[in-house]
Amino acid sequence: MKKDLIVSLSLMLLLSPLFVGAQSVNNTSLVGTVTDANGGAIVGAHVTAVEHDTKVPYDVVTNPEGYYSISGGILPGTYDITVEAAGFQKELSLGAVVTNNESTRTDFPLKAGSTSVEVTVSANTKAIQTDDSLLGETVSEKMIEDLPLNGRNALDLAGTASNVSVTGSALTGVPPGEVVSAAGTRGINNSVTLDGISIMNDLIVTTTVTPNPDALNAVQSQTGNYTAQYGDYLGAHVNEATKSGTNSIHGTAFELFQNDAFNSRGFNHSVLQTCAAYPLGSINCLAKTHFRQNIFGGVLSGPIVVPWLFNGRDKLFFMGSYQGLRQHSISNS
Repeated sequence: MKKDLIVSLSLMLLLSPLFVGAQSVNNTSLVGTVTDANGGAIVGAHVTAVEHDTKVPYDVVTNPEGYYSISGGILPGTYDITVEAAGFQKELSLGAVVTNNESTRTDFPLKAGSTSVEVTVSANTKAIQTDDSLLGETVSEKMIEDLPLNGRNALDLAGTASNVSVTGSALTGVPPGEVVSAAGTRGINNSVTLDGISIMNDLIVTTTVTPNPDALNAVQSQTGNYTAQYGDYLGAHVNEATKSGTNSIHGTAFELFQNDAFNSRGFNHSVLQTCAAYPLGSINCLAKTHFRQNIFGGVLSGPIVVPWLFNGRDKLFFMGSYQGLRQHSISNS
């Protein structure tokens, strides 16, 4: 008995950073109104949302206006929402897509009848955002996977927004980093966060943190009318959101290799232009700039399971990511 207690306490201490690390600041929510056939509010209706990948349920009841709101830690993803109320048929809405820092509305007009009868509705299109006045653009997980990203710098994805510009280099400068400019404002007026936590150098407002794109769920650029939590900056806010674990083990591995053997000659290092002024074999007659770059890493996620002690399926998950960089170059001048 004592041994089991020690093992359980050790497991709790081991997993405690995972609980803390999973917390993030966001306004992601599922909202809606439950009414009867005449448009009257249904009070106390039981609303349950279940996320597709994790199967984690979120439960609330409607208020006196028939309104429900599922927020406070809900993660971006796809949800199935079930509504039950005494004297009405149960209704199930499939495939409600929740985007980072946005409110997705799903209203339910219930029909009178027995709760043993279920009405199923499929949400085939993304709902129009009518519950906030946020101005911004979001690069989704699917877009992150499909868009070409030379250098695997996730912040470059923010530059796909219509009025966002990313400048600088994450490897050089004093201090090194990149600057985001948006909506006609200077870089000093904009912020960059990872899961709601600032990843900026506040002295020069640059960011050097470059998360693995494979570990991101979304990159969102908010350029106007955002909530008070972002009020410390007058310009745009870029938030990179990481994925959560799921009930199945998932993993990726990658190696991005660049070598001068594969590169074309630059204009100032063409054979005819450079070697015309120097004898063949001279260091100044090298046709190409020496360049070697390796970006490598991977992602592993899934449920936390300790045999005979703890089964985290549908409850507790992990996601770990690593991205390494090795670069060597020589400039020919």
